[in-house]
Amino acid sequence: MKGRRWLVLGVAAGIAVGIGRLPYFAGAAVSLSDTAEHLVGTGGLDLLHAAARHGAPQRVIEALTAIVAVALPGVTALLLVVAARSTLRLRSLISLLLAALGIASFFYLPHGVAAGTAALALVAAGIAVVATGPLVAAPLAAVAGLIAVTFLPRLLVHNSTVPTLPIERLHEALFQSAGAPMWLRIVVLIIAALPFGFAARLVIA
Repeated sequence: MKGRRWLVLGVAAGIAVGIGRLPYFAGAAVSLSDTAEHLVGTGGLDLLHAAARHGAPQRVIEALTAIVAVALPGVTALLLVVAARSTLRLRSLISLLLAALGIASFFYLPHGVAAGTAALALVAAGIAVVATGPLVAAPLAAVAGLIAVTFLPRLLVHNSTVPTLPIERLHEALFQSAGAPMWLRIVVLIIAALPFGFAARLVIA
């Protein structure tokens, strides 16, 4: 796919920002991941109450809620990459439509006016092709890379509160006891990394 380099550069820039720990951007990615988990956790509590009224097993709902919470940041990154790829595909269509509009102007406008319209349409089409990568696709991919590098490592850190919560809930749902052992963190890390893996495949495919 043409323009893939902007996806690669965007992801690389996002990872570089995360590793460099620039306070604003890295903090924003952490907040985005944490907010997603909070939303899932809150929704999970509502779901637990609703499921309990209908006799659904509480432990099953708790486990599913925990799994969704750790997978959601990766799903968000995956959707960002899908959106970036879509913009790269749409830019060709948009540029063709703009060029066609400029050519069509010769059929219903005076020649002098049509020439100016066609030139403007071709310039706009060129801008759509050139600017879509760095101004749209690359930033979307950068946010995806930033989420990955700020979220996944925290799943292995014991004092990282928010990512630890779904791990503890999953442990409680599975074993009916509190805890966040390393082996469960690794299992959860694999689950969380799956959508990031799909996103990486889309970037390089």
